Amino acid sequence: MPRINKQSAPIFIWAKLCLALALLLCVSFTTEHNYYDQSFEEFFASGVADKEFTLADTDAELLNAAVFHAVNEMRSQKGKLPFQYSPELQKLVNVYLSKVENKSFISGEAIGKKFAKSILKDAKEKGFKGTLVDLNAVQTQAIAYNNKTFFYNKKDVSTDLHLFYGERPAKTDKNQEREAIPFYTYKTFAENAVAQLLKLDEENKVTSKAHKFSACVLQWDYNSLYKSRIPQIKMLQIVGGFQTDLIKEN
Repeated sequence: MPRINKQSAPIFIWAKLCLALALLLCVSFTTEHNYYDQSFEEFFASGVADKEFTLADTDAELLNAAVFHAVNEMRSQKGKLPFQYSPELQKLVNVYLSKVENKSFISGEAIGKKFAKSILKDAKEKGFKGTLVDLNAVQTQAIAYNNKTFFYNKKDVSTDLHLFYGERPAKTDKNQEREAIPFYTYKTFAENAVAQLLKLDEENKVTSKAHKFSACVLQWDYNSLYKSRIPQIKMLQIVGGFQTDLIKEN
């Protein structure tokens, strides 16, 4: 990679940002592989989710599938049947993301309220046959940060996000090298995303027996990039089922 000087750095950063935006908006709205034809055991055993993902090289379809299967692994551990993948709910969650992609997901409840009145009607318009539809909105850290001191080095050209552990080295330090904060693999990210989802899912939508279908979509929070903060990824998940099953469960 060519060295970037101080004047060209902002252009370089925005070029990378635009590339990532185009990648996720295009790829996350398609399903070209057979990831959803597999059980979560088959999906993770294949090793496809064991590779590291970076901002410049994010396979959004694989990321969505990894989280979907991690949710099903969690449900299995809790004695619940795995979700069935719903192409109809996938279409809907993609549309919803396009409407809130510039909003913060810190308050997932606020995102949910935006669609609460129309979500069932919207799902039916996409062809979903169920009578119960709910939405979860969360955001979680995008990299494997361990809560230690870190700094952002805007002059760095060796890493994707320019975030390093420790204190910023002084000009007089002989050793200028610092450990870069690593990325997750698709699998480890998905596991952490599911843990965050469970933590915030006060209505137990993701663990309910009444919900039998699901789809999700994820996207980088672009406002969290190239700053002295930990980058975030936003997630929308729609789950669906039947009201009669919810009545039985309650």
